[in-house]
Amino acid sequence: MNLKPRSASASGCLVAALALASLGSAAALSSNTSPNVVQSLRARDDDDGLRNPNNFGWVQNWAAIGDSFTAGIGSGNQLGSRLKLDKVWECSRYDYSYVQIVDNALGSSVKRFQFEACSGDRTAQIYDQVDTLRNDLDLVMMTAGGNDLCLGAMIRTCVILAWDGEAACQALIDKAQENIDTILKDNIRDVLDKLNSKMKKDSILVYSGYAPFFNTENEDCADLNKQNWAIRAWQWFEFWTWLRSPLRLTIERRKKFNNLVVGINKVISEVVEEYDKDTQIKFRAVFSDWSDWPSLVDGEFCSPKSTGLYPDPAQPNLLFIKFDTAAAAASENLEAMEEETRQFEEYRKQFRGRLSREYMYDTLLWKSANPAADVLHKLDARAPAPPGCPGDNLPSTPRGIGVPDSFLSIFHPNKAGHEAIAAYGLQNIAYMRAKVLGVDDGLCAAPKDEFTCWQKTGKKAYVEFARVNENYKDFCNNKVKQPDNTINWRAEHTYHQGTPDEHTFVLQLSGGSDEYDKEKCIETFDRIINSCDGGDRNNPKNFKFGGRWIRGNYDYQINPKKDRKMIQKRSGTCKGKWKFLFTSYRIHGRGWASSDWGQRTLLKSMRDCGSAVTGWKFEYCPTGCGDNNEYEWTAKFNLPVYGGAACMKNNWVPRQHDAEWTGEGSEKLGCPGAA
Repeated sequence: MNLKPRSASASGCLVAALALASLGSAAALSSNTSPNVVQSLRARDDDDGLRNPNNFGWVQNWAAIGDSFTAGIGSGNQLGSRLKLDKVWECSRYDYSYVQIVDNALGSSVKRFQFEACSGDRTAQIYDQVDTLRNDLDLVMMTAGGNDLCLGAMIRTCVILAWDGEAACQALIDKAQENIDTILKDNIRDVLDKLNSKMKKDSILVYSGYAPFFNTENEDCADLNKQNWAIRAWQWFEFWTWLRSPLRLTIERRKKFNNLVVGINKVISEVVEEYDKDTQIKFRAVFSDWSDWPSLVDGEFCSPKSTGLYPDPAQPNLLFIKFDTAAAAASENLEAMEEETRQFEEYRKQFRGRLSREYMYDTLLWKSANPAADVLHKLDARAPAPPGCPGDNLPSTPRGIGVPDSFLSIFHPNKAGHEAIAAYGLQNIAYMRAKVLGVDDGLCAAPKDEFTCWQKTGKKAYVEFARVNENYKDFCNNKVKQPDNTINWRAEHTYHQGTPDEHTFVLQLSGGSDEYDKEKCIETFDRIINSCDGGDRNNPKNFKFGGRWIRGNYDYQINPKKDRKMIQKRSGTCKGKWKFLFTSYRIHGRGWASSDWGQRTLLKSMRDCGSAVTGWKFEYCPTGCGDNNEYEWTAKFNLPVYGGAACMKNNWVPRQHDAEWTGEGSEKLGCPGAA
């Protein structure tokens, strides 16, 4: 599967940066990461000059502005001082936001990084953020616009505190759509116009969008016996909620929320494209669209796999923050959240005097139908209430002074979500830098088609054709299992381990691929097997050397293990020694019985001949055995006297396997000592 962004920002090649999960940490790169893209994006440390779009040394002065998605509320550790209630703390900036991950990934070339994003800010406040930025910026990253749609009030009124009825929820949804249609484009334009004065010529703006929150496959999220998304009790208005039933998080409502995300992303992408084409704008702009990713990795809320817990072992790739919605966990979750709120309010009470009386008692106080609720909402500097957002001032929504981030961060990206946004952002930086330089970004190369036979590389390992020909079908049909919600996965299986015919089949996906085509697997291995046999003259017994075929993002390999001298004929030596009622035999062989410990070949043929075999011992010789150590295995066993004459002396047994044996130390066919 090729993952193609809905924007044109990456020419349909935005596939591999998706799993750069640990660029913001000291952890090793994810096993799901495409090695080619990791190498490319980390090329910033190479001495390859700034003409390489994947060298980020040109980013020395950059900034991040925007709302809570940029600030990273809830992802990692909160920055700033809780005791001082400084601006950094008030804005709920966190150290594992996607821009912090990107800052770490950009490397030591960065001299100044300005982090001005503030949770709760609408475009009006983000416009003011631009005033605080330094001039001559090389790069700006941002996410903005969601709060202009009253999304915070919508989540509270329609999901978490859903006690005010269908009409209140629908009013918010309608208002959000109205704002998308009427004010959002101009609001974003205002911010970008002002930002232009802060940017260098040919600098880059990466505008990251939003992603749908909800899976819409079934109604588990609407079934209160399975999940409970509405918090029933909370502080002083608990009685209010007990008189009502909450709205259910139905598929229909989830689809409405998802459609709003599609709408806001469409507006953002159109404005970004407009500014990228405007020759009067100093910066180049790209819309970084990660909205497909949550559905691809089962990272949305309400997955059919979800138990409602958070974290959820049944849904490890969830990309957003939530509380435990499992019915059994609801009461414990509520108690924990209430206790954190009480503790947080104690800190806030110490600093009420710092809030301006004029700020608290503005005209909204006297005009509002519910002044107490409005004042409480205004006291939370992280969630300013813009005019025209129905639901912000409903009686059931105020949380008291100082709502903790554990509550406000719900429905925001968690660490994995920010890793995904950062990955998309990094590739879009490289993509736009390539456009500025007029070069290829190196991340969107044509699909590979590379065929290699191991024998041509000097390897001498090979296997019996019948075994590998049998095993590739078993591997493709039975051993390869496509994992759920995983890209760049690997399947491998080793056959005939510990024998001269030991070989391993490998299928490795890369470049963001996740789908498995069984017929393509069979077709590919069939060609490798029958194309890598060295030619009939040098290989009369048609042994197979294995090889590799890279077909786009799919790497197929057959890897024989043991280097072997080419066997021109299947052969062996035999020696029998009469011991009264039976004959004891010792056989050395090569080129046959090389995969089954003699069970399906030597032993079976003797029994088919009618012999009763006793004292059976069989072993492979890693360094060779027999005359001049030229044989691969040794078998020892006993046969009744009559069996030697019927099955051993006349070469009947080896002939069943296109082989022959001679007496030890002799060139005469047959087995001496066979009575």
